[in-house]
Amino acid sequence: MKNIGGTIRTLRQGKGITLPALAEKSKLSKGLISKLETSADSNPSLDTLYKIAEALDVPVSFMLETEKVQLKRVAPEEPPTWQKELVADLKEKGKKPDEDIINALYVLRNRKAAKNADTDTWKFLYQSIENSFKS
Repeated sequence: MKNIGGTIRTLRQGKGITLPALAEKSKLSKGLISKLETSADSNPSLDTLYKIAEALDVPVSFMLETEKVQLKRVAPEEPPTWQKELVADLKEKGKKPDEDIINALYVLRNRKAAKNADTDTWKFLYQSIENSFKS
């Protein structure tokens, strides 16, 4: 899986943004961002990723991009409410839900603070991930 901390640092430096400036813009602490950038096993919450992505002006999916989602099956047998609502919305728009994206959302769901995300957030994340794979 992609090193999220390294991606954050590369994006930040590529845009000429200092660590303190990113912390201020994302409303996160310098210490947290520094820890994320330097730890090989960074595991930021969905909320933290969203704040950093917004501050860097990139979709969350860009930081999570992998060739294929790497995970153990964490999806429950019975789809949770957020998934049912997301799938219903996609079908209403004439789209077939992409299982790889749904699985990526489960990974995000199991990170700290992601459990409280509303349906609109899941729709946004799904679309961001979907858009990142379009050529």
